[in-house]
Amino acid sequence: MERQTIQNNVSLTFLPSDKFKRNRISISFIVPNEKEKATMYAVLPTLMERGYEDYPDMCTFSRKLNAMYGADFSATTSVVGQNRVLRFTMQGIKNQYCINGENLLAEMVDVMLGVIFRPCTEDGGFIADWMEVEKVKLREEIEGEINEKRGYCIKNAQRKFFGSSKNGVERLGYLEDIDTITPTALYDCYRQLISDSIVEIMVTAEEDETIKDKFAAAFAGRKAASHPVLPVEIMPQTQVQTYSESMDIVQGKVCLFYTVKRPLTEDERYAMLVASAIYGGTASSRLFKNVREKQSLCYYCAAAYNGFSGSMRVDSGVEHHNCEKVIEAVQKELADLIGGTITQQEINETKLVLLNSLDAVHDGLHGLEAWYLNEAIRGTWTSPEQVKAKVEAVTEQQIRNVLGLLHLNVVYKLTK
Repeated sequence: MERQTIQNNVSLTFLPSDKFKRNRISISFIVPNEKEKATMYAVLPTLMERGYEDYPDMCTFSRKLNAMYGADFSATTSVVGQNRVLRFTMQGIKNQYCINGENLLAEMVDVMLGVIFRPCTEDGGFIADWMEVEKVKLREEIEGEINEKRGYCIKNAQRKFFGSSKNGVERLGYLEDIDTITPTALYDCYRQLISDSIVEIMVTAEEDETIKDKFAAAFAGRKAASHPVLPVEIMPQTQVQTYSESMDIVQGKVCLFYTVKRPLTEDERYAMLVASAIYGGTASSRLFKNVREKQSLCYYCAAAYNGFSGSMRVDSGVEHHNCEKVIEAVQKELADLIGGTITQQEINETKLVLLNSLDAVHDGLHGLEAWYLNEAIRGTWTSPEQVKAKVEAVTEQQIRNVLGLLHLNVVYKLTK
């Protein structure tokens, strides 16, 4: 891995790998996750995917990508802790596989920079017809969330847990804001994003001075970012808040959100990785074996820890009459891990699963790039191999200690 600063708040990282016949480039713009701009941040990526000045419609842009040996281009928006990340990504075959000796990697950079710095505009804003189509699609996506009941229950529990925190600002924005977006307002939001953000560029190729120069020239003259990457914000401990929503569904849903109450140390972070997997992160976890299999209280029951928000989520699909029993059982399993017996076999089996998943980071270009982007946002720059060593060193007592930090803040039930 080679990482270097090439302009104000612009870092370029080379992640060479001989395992693949393709290269991947991502350019990520990182800003605070502000509610006022969330809906515009959700519209921007799909709008900008349509083309740019050189290829000013979806048809000609698609032909260009096909001519580049079927290169793939995408733009996405995501929420990472208190931060919003807009990421532009392109994949294409390595130069040595080009028939006529083209420098496809450099061409990919040119296309990406074209999309980012020379989008299609009219009358001082984005193209109105394009924007209206993307607004309709966004509205349909937000309104369609209720159709997937597990995700709907989790999202509602998350909203109650995070409240007005930047952690809880919606990835897709808000229905009430869609109609307020104008082409000029969206373009102004785009310009501020380009100029004020922290930029992380990841290239899964050997260091290349040509593309390094292209990036440096494209981002020349940038001022310092208005805000740094925001750190982990831990939600304070509260009295347990229970919410219940009635819905005519066959299978009930339950979601619990815990806070760790304070930021974890580095050693605690790795201990929580193991602890959350033992609790509910694998097919041999306590929640799966005891709540689902032995007691037959639910269809599924899983736990997931989010290190960027210091929160643990447990969600389950249940028969309606078992809803309260599942909540009690989930709590009991946590208490048993904190104060009861954890066998060495249980710990070893869980560590093996985690070590295999860490090895798998190198099995795909997306996984490799996503890993180091998260590390950049976290500010740790730890490799998967270094994390493996940390995981192997986690002790039983460390597992108990970090689980003991968890406090239940929110319970959300979706039932008849």
